[in-house]
Amino acid sequence: MITGNLFNIQRYCLHDGPGIRTVVFLKGCSLRCVWCHNPESFAPFPEISYSEDKCKFCKACECTNRKFTNNNIAIDRESCNLCGNCINICLSGANEVYGYETSDIDVINVVLRDIRYYSVSGGGMTLSGGEPSYQEEFSLSLIRLAKDLDIHTAIETSGFGNWDFYKEAHKSGVLFLYDIKMVDPKKHKKYTDKDNSTILHNLIQLFNESADIIIRLPMIPGINDSASDIKKVCEILKEYAGRYKYAELLPYHNYASGKRRNLGISELSISTSPDDEYQKNLVGQFLEFGCSVRVSS
Repeated sequence: MITGNLFNIQRYCLHDGPGIRTVVFLKGCSLRCVWCHNPESFAPFPEISYSEDKCKFCKACECTNRKFTNNNIAIDRESCNLCGNCINICLSGANEVYGYETSDIDVINVVLRDIRYYSVSGGGMTLSGGEPSYQEEFSLSLIRLAKDLDIHTAIETSGFGNWDFYKEAHKSGVLFLYDIKMVDPKKHKKYTDKDNSTILHNLIQLFNESADIIIRLPMIPGINDSASDIKKVCEILKEYAGRYKYAELLPYHNYASGKRRNLGISELSISTSPDDEYQKNLVGQFLEFGCSVRVSS
């Protein structure tokens, strides 16, 4: 039995691989994408979340690591030992913990609850996060357990991990839902805190191994949707045409705004609201550069 850290398991999902799927959200990621929908996945360990919108400022949860001043609260997150007192004492639900430790067996037992749906829909288990390669041993154990039970596995990945992880996952027949966020390495580092040399290397290696891949292209208004960005992505898509199933645009949605505030993480301000016209224009630009892409719902 191997243990790892999750922040959620979501059943009956339809947009994280083919068919009906159970998505396992792992904690831990080396990237810090400024648009990330799951900022609670950054840290590989459980962490405290505080919602000012729910707080009644009764000060019952005040301790050495959290101080109230003029209807504001300052939390020393690095010193917080997650004792749980602030959660237990809060009547308004303003405090909670993102993340928990569990075992590979316990996760698979949850996944097994919907095995009949997988067989009729072509679905299965999807590892997401965070970054599944961050908890390499735990993720590979889940993949192998699922394979032994004839449950299809997909991995939503940034590609930023050890090649050995991707090689082993490929041997088990997983479907890679592989992000290309942007091609320019300096720009990639600016917006994710890491350059993309490892990401592109692993992707090309998977192409060479004839892995099962869907390319996913998160499109963030004003960050990676310029003609120059799209042209560079298309150069890769055209060079390796036939080695992946298809490329899919992932529209930006500001779902994480509240979670970022609650975790004390700075927010990203997006001036453009992605609408149908915006998506249509993006698809048109990809076509101009010779690439056909789908748009995720």
